[in-house]
Amino acid sequence: MKEAFEAFEREDWDGAERLYRTQLADPEQKENAMHMLAFTLAMKKEYDGARALYEELLGRAEQHENDEAASIAMHQLAMVCRMEGNAPIARKWLERERNLRRDRLPDDHAGHSANAYEFGEAALLEGNLEEAIGAFRLALREGKKAGDDICIACAWRGIGQTSSWYGHDPGPAYEQSIAAFKKAGDAKGEEEVRRLLEQQSG
Repeated sequence: MKEAFEAFEREDWDGAERLYRTQLADPEQKENAMHMLAFTLAMKKEYDGARALYEELLGRAEQHENDEAASIAMHQLAMVCRMEGNAPIARKWLERERNLRRDRLPDDHAGHSANAYEFGEAALLEGNLEEAIGAFRLALREGKKAGDDICIACAWRGIGQTSSWYGHDPGPAYEQSIAAFKKAGDAKGEEEVRRLLEQQSG
């Protein structure tokens, strides 16, 4: 799995796909491999394959009454739909995820933050800036409750992107995002936001 993850981190999608597919035969690694293979296929824009895997993972989670695994699968299905440009279907998955989290996982603030963040991304896709900024601010509040620097960094990045759409200066939000990614030790996330900041400045 380590070799596969390293390929994924290098954005060697074909290599990652090949390695994750070999892990599917290992019962102990199968579900992790399915998750990462689905993510890899999504990055390759092979959305049908990604959705099929996440739907299978959702079915497994529901069969075992694993609320956390079910909510993650719903979240990933929403992400794939949003990457395809299908905000209405993404929203339906996010609503299912939000309802499950509120009912069964009320104290999972990192999960609530990630859910709100995806709602913000879906709203941006639809050009609904007011809803997007509200969702990203909720993601930030929940991320702070969780003490999760990645959630905080992503929320600030979303706030910055929405501010830019409004014609406001996204710089302060991007600086907060960079600081949080740096604190989390996520160099890739930090670099991505630095590029956004440079594009804005340039």
